Amino acid sequence: MEFRVAVDIGGTFTDLCSLDAVSGQMTLTKSPTTPRNPIDGVMNCVTKAGIDLHEVNQFVHGTTVGINAIKQRSLEGQVALVTTKGFRDVLEIMRTNRPLAGLYNIQWQKPIPLIPRRHRLEVTERVNARGEVIRNLDKKESEKISRQLRREGVISVAVCFLHSYANDRNEEEFRGVLKRAYPQAYISLSSEVNPQVREYERTSTVVIDAYLKPVADRYFTALENGLSEGGLSAPLMVMRCSGGVMTAKTAKTYPVHMIESGPAGGVLGSQFLGKILGLENLIAIDMGGTTFKVGVVDRGAPRHASGGEVEWGVPYRAPVIDLSEIPAGGGSIAWVDNGGILRVGPESAGAEPGPASYGKGANNPTITDANVVLGRLNPDYFLGGEMKLDAEAAEEAVRMKIAQPLGLDTVEAAAGIILVANSVMLESMRVGSVERGYDPRDFATICYGGAGPVVGGILARDLGCSQLIVPPYPGIFSAIGMLAADIRFDSLRSYMSPTNRIDLDRLNKIYKEMETAAFAQLQDQGFKGTPTFMRTADLRYEEQNYEVETPVPGGELTEDDLKTIIENFHKEHRKLYSHAKTDEPTELVAVRLAAIGATPKPELPRVSTGHDESIARKNDRNVYFEDLKKFILCQIYERSKLAAGIRITGPAVIEEVSSTFVLYPNQTATVMENGTIIVKLP
Repeated sequence: MEFRVAVDIGGTFTDLCSLDAVSGQMTLTKSPTTPRNPIDGVMNCVTKAGIDLHEVNQFVHGTTVGINAIKQRSLEGQVALVTTKGFRDVLEIMRTNRPLAGLYNIQWQKPIPLIPRRHRLEVTERVNARGEVIRNLDKKESEKISRQLRREGVISVAVCFLHSYANDRNEEEFRGVLKRAYPQAYISLSSEVNPQVREYERTSTVVIDAYLKPVADRYFTALENGLSEGGLSAPLMVMRCSGGVMTAKTAKTYPVHMIESGPAGGVLGSQFLGKILGLENLIAIDMGGTTFKVGVVDRGAPRHASGGEVEWGVPYRAPVIDLSEIPAGGGSIAWVDNGGILRVGPESAGAEPGPASYGKGANNPTITDANVVLGRLNPDYFLGGEMKLDAEAAEEAVRMKIAQPLGLDTVEAAAGIILVANSVMLESMRVGSVERGYDPRDFATICYGGAGPVVGGILARDLGCSQLIVPPYPGIFSAIGMLAADIRFDSLRSYMSPTNRIDLDRLNKIYKEMETAAFAQLQDQGFKGTPTFMRTADLRYEEQNYEVETPVPGGELTEDDLKTIIENFHKEHRKLYSHAKTDEPTELVAVRLAAIGATPKPELPRVSTGHDESIARKNDRNVYFEDLKKFILCQIYERSKLAAGIRITGPAVIEEVSSTFVLYPNQTATVMENGTIIVKLP
C-alpha cells in the first residue's frame, strides 16, 4: 500500500490528511496544537489516524514554528548581524512610513529590531553598486569579531555587506573566517538568501533567515527522528510559502522560505478544487482558530508576491503566495475598550486555554463563544462530538465581559461580536481582492478552515461574489492542498539595466544558469521528471521606487521578446494601479525563476447520488441571524450523508467533523459529485 500524508499545524488545531494512493480513500483527523512542543501535536495526529508510517511514501508538513519563533523573540540575544562599517543601524532606521494606526498616535513606537545593537557588529570592507571591490575584507577584524561572537554565546550569524548582491566575494571570505574560528555557528549570507537591491529589506531578510536557522534545524531534526523511529523511510517534505514543497534539508538551509507555509496549502487546495469545478477565479478565505487569511486564484493560478512581513515594518524577501492576514479567528478575544467600544482581537485564546467554551478555565469571550451563544455551533458535535463545548461557560463569558459593560443582553452582545468581526474580515477581503485590482463579481469565494464556512455565506454575499464554494473537509483543507503541491525551487538574480540597453546575451546566460542550478536543486529533492520553468522579472518605470513582477517568455529571448516583456509590465502596472505610462522609459531590476516538478494529484472521493435530503437531517435548532436580528428554527444536516444532487434552501446548518456550514436565508446550496457544496449568491 502507498500512503501520502500531509500535516498542517495551526494556532489551535493540528490537521492531518492521509490518502491511500491505491484505493483513493482519505483519512482525516484533528488534534489540539501543542504550543510548547508542536511535534507532539503532529505525532498525536499520526497515532490518532492509525497510520503505519512504514507504508507512507510521502509526508508533507506545513508549520507555524518559524513565524512563532520570531513573534515570541525566542532566540533573543543569540543571533548577531555582521555588516559593512557604517551600516550597523540599518535595522534600527528601517523605513520612515507608519501603519495607519500610528499616523496620528504620538505614542506609537517602531518594532524592536530582532537583533539588539550590541550584537550588530561592523567590519571594514567595501563593494560598489557595480560589483567592484573598493576595499578588501579586513581579516584581522573578522577574526576578532568571530572570537567575540563565540565568547558571547551567539549561535547564529547574519552577514549582510553593502552591494553583495553584485559581488559576494567579501561575504564568502567572512564566512570562511567565521567557520574556522567558530565551526558550530549557523551562518546566513545575504548574497545567498536575497541577492537583491534595497539594503534594509535585504538586511531584514537575512536576519530573519539567521533567526530561523537554529529553530528549523532543531525542529525538523527532531521531527525527522520521531517519524523515522515510527517507521517513516520517505523524506520529510516541507511546504514552501511560495506554494511548492522542499525537503527538510532545504528548509534547514533556507528557512526563510517556510514562513507562512501552512496557509499556502489552502490556496493550493483552492486552485486544485477550482480546476475540478472549472472555476479559474477564486477568492480563498481561511478562518482558523487565530487568524483570517485571504488569497486569490487568478486565471487558474495563485497570486504570488515577492515577499511579506513577519510583523509590521519587518519585511522579508522570498517568493510567497500573496495572502492578506488579520488576527480574526475563532479564538480571537472580544473586549470593550476604555471608550466603551466593542473590539475583537488581536489577542487570541489560542489552543491553551482556548475559548471559554473549551472548558479549560478561560473566561474571555471569543468568536467561537459568540457562535455557541447564537446557536450556530452544536456544543455536542464539536470535532464530530469528540470535544464537548461548554455552552454555559460561553454565555457567562459573553455576559460578564461584553453584555454587562455595554448594557446589552447576552444575545445582543454575541451578535455584536460577530458583526464587528465580520466587518473586519470583509475589509480584509477587499484588501486582498479589490485593492489588488480584482472585481469580486468575477470571482467565487471558497471558504475553509474550521470557522470559514460559518461566515463564508455572509462575507461572500456582502463582497459581491458570484457564488460560494464549501470544499469537502473544510477544516482540514489546507492539509489536503499540501497533497496537491508540486516540488518547487525559486531563485533570483540581480540585473539592473534600462530596458532599452539590456544585453540579451547576458540575460539569456543568466536564465540558462538559473535553470541549470534550479534543475539540480529539484533532482536533489528527489524529482526525476522534466521540470516546468516559470520566468518573471522585476521591472519599474525609470526612477520609480518599487517594482512590478512581470511575466517573461521562455526559451532564447529575442528583441521581440523584450518588447513583449515591457508590454506585460504595462499591463501588470495598470492592473495594480489602474494606470500605465506606456511612453515612459522602463528599467529591469532583477530576474526570477520558479522551477516546478509536478507531483501526482489526489482525487477527491465521490459521494453517492440522490435527492432525498431527509436521510441527512439530524434535528432542528434555533439559530440567530444578525441581518434579521432574530432566531430562526433551522434544519440541521449531517454533511457526510448528503448525496450529490441534493439542493437545500437556507436558512439551514450543515455539520461535519471538521467544520460547520451556516446557510443564510435566501441562499440555495447544491451538493456536487465530489461532495463540494456550491451556493449561488443572489
